[in-house]
Amino acid sequence: MIQEPSIAVGLAAVVGVVGMPHGGLDHLFGLAVFEPYVGRWWRATFLLAYLGVAMVVVVGWFAAPAVTIALFFLVSAVHFGDDPTQGGFAPLDGGLIIWVPLIARPSEVATLLSWIVPGGDIEAIRQAVTAARPFLFALAGAFTVQLLVLLGRGHVWAALRPALFAGLFAMLPVLISFGLYFCGWHSLREMIALSRRADPDRPWNGLRTVVRMSALRAGLAVVCTGLAAWYFAADRHLTPVVVQAVFLGLSALAVPHILLHAAARWLGADPFAVEANPCPTAVTT
Repeated sequence: MIQEPSIAVGLAAVVGVVGMPHGGLDHLFGLAVFEPYVGRWWRATFLLAYLGVAMVVVVGWFAAPAVTIALFFLVSAVHFGDDPTQGGFAPLDGGLIIWVPLIARPSEVATLLSWIVPGGDIEAIRQAVTAARPFLFALAGAFTVQLLVLLGRGHVWAALRPALFAGLFAMLPVLISFGLYFCGWHSLREMIALSRRADPDRPWNGLRTVVRMSALRAGLAVVCTGLAAWYFAADRHLTPVVVQAVFLGLSALAVPHILLHAAARWLGADPFAVEANPCPTAVTT
């Protein structure tokens, strides 16, 4: 099933339509973060920083793939686990989509990584996945403790939701699991949160605003990723090409996206505040 082109193409389509738009407002976050410090130079500063980080990630996949994978997994786990109800266990919860398939479906994950990493050596990747298993089982033990602690505190849903996700990620093919989690859970939650910030009194109106403002930039990111996939395709099978394009493209955009949102939160920068955003369509009344 992992070789089916329809699965990879379907994942790319869902990521493009559902997963990418929640990052399409990063220019507003860039405005809120940089404009107070560099004034009218905020756009150039934002683009230089954002694209610079993205380029470092892309180069990292070629120059130091093992380090890039480890750092990307760690940053993603922290970002996905941004849930106050989980406390210190939040990164462990956010990393479910990573460490559960590594335990339950190691061969499948190794194959996917061999497609994603430029010039990936499947045997070396399999050895690395095998070597990581003691650490992964330690994470599983900590996860079990987390669930027991949450249940003991009466947080039934906070324990049930990650337990259900863990079961799904163990049973379903990795690409399907990732699509469900990234698009059906993480991205939709992010879009809802942005919609509520755009118009707290009328979230549906806020959603229309967010979709309208993010569509062009999200579409541009999808087109660029598609062109990169076409350029590097050569005579390779369609599935590895699509998988590599999706995950390299996502990682290159995700890392600056995560760092930007972390900076905005740390600085208390509100991209939807009238005084921080001269674009009147960003805030509706």
